[in-house]
Amino acid sequence: MPADLVALGVVRGAYGVQGWVRIAPYDAEATVLRGAALWWLRSRGGERQVTVGALRRHGALLLAKWHGCDQPEEVDALRGAVVCVARSEFPPLPAGEFYWTDLIGLKVVNRQGECLGRVSEVLSNGVHELIRVAVDESSLLLPLVPAYVDEVDLAARVIRVDWQAEWS
Repeated sequence: MPADLVALGVVRGAYGVQGWVRIAPYDAEATVLRGAALWWLRSRGGERQVTVGALRRHGALLLAKWHGCDQPEEVDALRGAVVCVARSEFPPLPAGEFYWTDLIGLKVVNRQGECLGRVSEVLSNGVHELIRVAVDESSLLLPLVPAYVDEVDLAARVIRVDWQAEWS
């Protein structure tokens, strides 16, 4: 099992009688899930690799057909399993873009050089993304928008922001 698995969705159950599965992706675009041929499923029963034979959109869900899975009962037994893809399998992004998972753990530093904390989570409020910055025993939410984010430097593992420590 790859050490760099990233959770990207959850199994919602069978679709039809031919072994198709309904997947609720965590990301509305589901770009990585739609592009990856190998998925890992994490459930109470352990981890399992599946090969995607077919995939299509169905409203907010994805419908997938895995090789060797032809019965709805097989799929229903996996209801609630988390769908993961190895980070090393993610497609490259254009310059200036990044995957949310790559932001976790980055140090957040303001223009005065103060370390505000580290990114513990990336969220979406429907309008834009937010980063949750862990600060000692508490946290603060920063909008991930150009007005406040000066630079995301993945190589240096730092996000530089226009944000004051007392704004938390």
